[in-house]
Amino acid sequence: MSATTIRFLNIELGKEGGDPNKVFNLCRVTHILFAVLVLVLAESIGMFYILKYLNVAPDKLGDAIVVFQVSTIVACIGIVNVPYQSTFVAKEKFLYIAVIDIINSIVKLVLVIGLLYYHGNRLRLYALIMSFATLFSFVAYHYLCHRYWPELVKRRKYRNKADYKEILSFNNYTLLASVALMGRSQGSNILINLFFGTVVNGAFSIAKTVQSFVEIFTVNFDTAAAPQITQSVGNGDLARASSLACKTCRMCQLLSLIIVLPLFVEMEWILQIWLGEVPENTALFCRVMLATIFVASTGGGFLRLKDAMGKIKWFMLTYTFWYFITLPIGYVLYKQGFPPATILVLYVITDIVCRITQLLLMRLVYGFNIVDFCKEAYLRTLAIVAMMAAYIFAYHYITIPDGWAHLIGVLVSGLFGIILVWVIGLKKNERENILTAIANIHS
Repeated sequence: MSATTIRFLNIELGKEGGDPNKVFNLCRVTHILFAVLVLVLAESIGMFYILKYLNVAPDKLGDAIVVFQVSTIVACIGIVNVPYQSTFVAKEKFLYIAVIDIINSIVKLVLVIGLLYYHGNRLRLYALIMSFATLFSFVAYHYLCHRYWPELVKRRKYRNKADYKEILSFNNYTLLASVALMGRSQGSNILINLFFGTVVNGAFSIAKTVQSFVEIFTVNFDTAAAPQITQSVGNGDLARASSLACKTCRMCQLLSLIIVLPLFVEMEWILQIWLGEVPENTALFCRVMLATIFVASTGGGFLRLKDAMGKIKWFMLTYTFWYFITLPIGYVLYKQGFPPATILVLYVITDIVCRITQLLLMRLVYGFNIVDFCKEAYLRTLAIVAMMAAYIFAYHYITIPDGWAHLIGVLVSGLFGIILVWVIGLKKNERENILTAIANIHS
C-alpha cells in the first residue's frame, strides 16, 4: 500500500502540471477503507482462529487475545498513516524519517528497560509500549506534513469513482502480493507451531528478527532510489530510470553481502552473546534466512522500475502464486518428516524462481533488455558470492577457541567482505565517487 502511494505521488511530481494533492486524497481515503477492512477481518477470522486453533497454554490465552487486539489497532493506525509517511519518501525527506525513527527507537528502548522494574503482566505492557510508538509516528508524520506541505495534504473530496479506479487497481494487485508475503510468513509460523510447537516457533521468530535487522540496510537504499526512478518514468526518461534501477539492484546486493558474511560464519557465537540460551535450530534458521535476504536484495531497484511502469497485474499474480505455493509444499514435506528449516529452504527456492519469472515478464510486457540488465546487476555480485562461499567453507574447518577470538573472526570476515565489494562489486568511477565524498566530508 505504501508502494502504491509513493508510486502515484512520484509520477505526479515528475509530470509537468501534475496534481499530487488529488493523488494524496485518493490514497488517504483508500487507506482508511483498508484499515476498516483489516479491523473487520481481524475481529472475525482472527479471533476465531485464536479461540479455536491457536496452540498456546490455557493460562496464556488471555494474554494472546490482549496482544492480538493491541496489534490489530496498531496495524490499523499504521495503515492510515501510510500516505503521510509516503509523502516524505516521495519528497525525498529521508532525514525527517530517520529522526522520527531514532526518537521512536529511543523511546521504545527506555520504556522496554522500564519493564525490568514492572512486576505486573509484562507481555501486555510490552504490547502497549509498541502501540505507543506507532501512535507517536502517526502524530509526528501528520503534524509535519500539514506544516511543510499543507497544499499537498489538504483534505478534498473526490466522489468520481473513475478517479479511484487506477489507484485501486494498482493497489489491489500490490496488496494481493503483500497479503501473499504476509500469509507466507504467518502461515509458516502456523505450520511450525502445528508440527513442532512453540519452542521452534521461538527459533523462527529470532530468525525473522535477524532478517529485519539486515534488511534495514538494503530496504533503505532501495527506498532512497525509488523517487528518482519513478519520477524519471513520469518524465518519460526511461533510459535514466533503467540505469538507476540497475545500479540500485547491484548496490542492494552488495550491501546485503557485507552484512551477511560475518553474521553467517559466526552465527552461533552471535546468538550466544545476544540470547544467552539459544533455542535449538535457531542458528540454522538464521543462516537460511540470510540466504533469503540476499535473494530478496536481487529485486532492489528492479521492482521499483516495474512499479513505476504501471502494468503490474501479471507481476503481482506471479508473486502471489510463488509466495502461497510455499505453504502447501511445506505442509506436505513436514508430513513426510522433513526438518523445521525446510520451510525457509523453500523460501529461497521459490524466491529465486519468482525473480527469474519477473525478469522474463519484464521482457514480455515492456520489451526490457534483461540480458544487459543481468550482466550489469548480477555478474559482479555472483562472483563475490562464489568467493564468499569458498571462504565460508574454509572458515568452518578452522578451530577457533572460545571467547573474543570469535569477535576477531567477525571483524576479519566483515573486512574480507568489504574488500570483495570494493574491488569486484564497485566500478572504478563508483570507487572514485565514494573517495571524493569521503574527502569532502573531512574537508
